[in-house]
Amino acid sequence: MRRIAFLLLALALVGAYWACSADAPAPTPPNQGGHPPSGNSPLQIVLFTGDANPVAGTCTLIQAVVTLNGVAVSDGTGVLFSTDFGVFSQNGSPTISVVTQKGVALTSVCSNSTGTAFVNASANVAGNSAKAQPLKIVFQPSAQAVPFFSSCSPSFGANTGGTSLTINGGRFPGDATTTRATFTVLGITREAPVTSVTSSAVVVSTPAFPEATAGSTPAQITLTFLANSSPITLSVPNCFAYGTVGTGTPNITAVLPSSGTNSGNTRVSIIGTGFSAPVQVFFGSVEAVVVNVSFSQIVVLSPPAFGAGSSNLNQTVTVRVHEVNSGTDATLSNAFRFTPAIQITSWAPTVAAATGPFSTVTIFGQGFEAPVSVLLAGIPATPISVSATEIQVLPGSPLVSGCSDIGGKISVTNIDTGDTVSTTGSTDFVYLVKTFGPVITGVSPSIGDANPGGLDLTVTGQNFTSSMSVTFAGSNITPTAITSTSFTIHIPPSFAAPPACGTNPPATELPVGSLIDISVTNTATSCTTTFKGAFQYTLPCM
Repeated sequence: MRRIAFLLLALALVGAYWACSADAPAPTPPNQGGHPPSGNSPLQIVLFTGDANPVAGTCTLIQAVVTLNGVAVSDGTGVLFSTDFGVFSQNGSPTISVVTQKGVALTSVCSNSTGTAFVNASANVAGNSAKAQPLKIVFQPSAQAVPFFSSCSPSFGANTGGTSLTINGGRFPGDATTTRATFTVLGITREAPVTSVTSSAVVVSTPAFPEATAGSTPAQITLTFLANSSPITLSVPNCFAYGTVGTGTPNITAVLPSSGTNSGNTRVSIIGTGFSAPVQVFFGSVEAVVVNVSFSQIVVLSPPAFGAGSSNLNQTVTVRVHEVNSGTDATLSNAFRFTPAIQITSWAPTVAAATGPFSTVTIFGQGFEAPVSVLLAGIPATPISVSATEIQVLPGSPLVSGCSDIGGKISVTNIDTGDTVSTTGSTDFVYLVKTFGPVITGVSPSIGDANPGGLDLTVTGQNFTSSMSVTFAGSNITPTAITSTSFTIHIPPSFAAPPACGTNPPATELPVGSLIDISVTNTATSCTTTFKGAFQYTLPCM
């Protein structure tokens, strides 16, 4: 959607925000449609991503957590995603509708070039409508070692601003005079004063957002390094929240991803509010490794499902967060499922015509978990349906550069966990090119007098298309009345001298010149066929 082959290199530039006053609302991001924020609606949508700064040529997971009155919406609730840059992996389009499971809708956005994408999500439930605060994704140059984000401290602050916020990461260039920071809350963007910059930390003073009156309102943070020369943008979503609810009252709204392999070590984000370090996180009765804690998100590595004290093999378990200082717990039942390792066992069909139309390909195995990315012979395919043991995809169109079949492995990636599996053969899936090249079986008439105005010939065979060229006696000629099995050409008259009659009566039609070949080339694949001696000119003898 994946797993698309991408290779363009450029820097993502930022300029428009710099001209805005620190206290003035920024323009609504492109293609936002001017919708008001849904901060006070009982229906809430919050967008998350595991990587807000992916490399151009890849995809990044987008997660929409949807709640109604603080409770996850029912399964099957439709969420409409849109992006103003790149496409969604499942359908190759800038819009896609995905239904929720346990209050979460998952997709992934991909780009074949560097640039900034604003991803939106909207939903309607029980007469309530909501639109998420746009999620900013910056696709980075693939050949550059760009800055990266790891955590924020603290993760929560008053809407009056003035909180000293440290943004941790690495490869931060420049200093406080060359670095800019902006916060976007409920569609409003304000600049934050930058206090200090080191290679691994940026300290800013948070701007005031009196509009953030909810218990927790996440802020989208954008850092621009080397702003006065060669700007480099780093997007930092959902590491800091404004609000009025203090820590010590944890609540879990979603666990992303909601599954992982029995071997453990899946990177899992626990979404909610009121989280305060230090915490312990349990999958069933087994403790996980905590990676990072913010007010609205805890990142952990899932424990293995087997071994001493573990009983989670192939089980769906409750996730529990225990805050050490307050002694309070937050739990989410049936929140995480341990699954077998991803594996491909078989697939059908094994071939497809390179020029289409395409039929559905079914891949059988285990450990599949939507959303997935699928490659057939290195060509991205569009997933249609995904279950734990079966994936149906529609093959993508390969770039055909010669009259040779295109073969390769089949690869499946669970996007939210990163688990990948590939078959081992070089021809496990084949796009047929040569097999569907043009074939000539006959020409009618095959002999005749084309004088004075030429003659119509009907060529019969197989695999004829509108994207083909035809030569007659080595010269291009335009085909008409094209079907898959026939076409017509109008040949010119013969300019040969009339033959001598010899013993034949005068005006007898006799052959002139040599037999003429007809060739057909599919211009999309370069496959060519030639019918030798297809036609013979005749003229009345003298």
